[in-house]
Amino acid sequence: MEKRNHFTAALAAVLMLIDHIGALFFPEQIGFRLIGRLSFPLFAYGIAQGVEHTSNFQRYLFRILVAAVISQPIYRLAFDNTNLNPLFTLALGGVVLWLWRREGKERFLAGGLLILSYWVKCSYSWYGVATIFLYGFYESARAVSFYWQSVLQVAYGYVTGTWLQGISILAFPLAGMDWKKTIHLPKYFFYVFYPLHLLILVGIRELI
Repeated sequence: MEKRNHFTAALAAVLMLIDHIGALFFPEQIGFRLIGRLSFPLFAYGIAQGVEHTSNFQRYLFRILVAAVISQPIYRLAFDNTNLNPLFTLALGGVVLWLWRREGKERFLAGGLLILSYWVKCSYSWYGVATIFLYGFYESARAVSFYWQSVLQVAYGYVTGTWLQGISILAFPLAGMDWKKTIHLPKYFFYVFYPLHLLILVGIRELI
């Protein structure tokens, strides 16, 4: 994570932890899931910022993919879900945004990958990739980013038949808050936190 995203990453991690506690231990309590809907957009914002500010995108992408591969069996055990975990979605969204910013022919490839993400069996699928892509315009065209993300929420609700994810639009104003001086995380915090917190939660579930 880039330094400027430390608070965003920490907040996203806490919200995700609340979401997963609800999913694993209190599935009937919708409050946990409502809070958790704010998590992914903050991670999406972090990826968009990472793509913009990293000095080596290939290395940045490699770290995400390593964490994704390590997390996959734990993710499947936790949620009994055969889809790819959200880190793969973050990686794919990062690639789409990176290609788009290279302009030229790469933009056609970015558009193709964005369309193909509809058929990729990973958490958040096309919605997640599109969210990352739209956060790529957060700094340069914030109103446009917000408008199209609002449209995205409606489209996702219509396609899936559930409107729970729509609350994630409330994360938009949180993403741009400059809290970088208030908290500093280790460089590899999230890469370790994601699989570790799932492993701990699964262990607690098995014990009780």
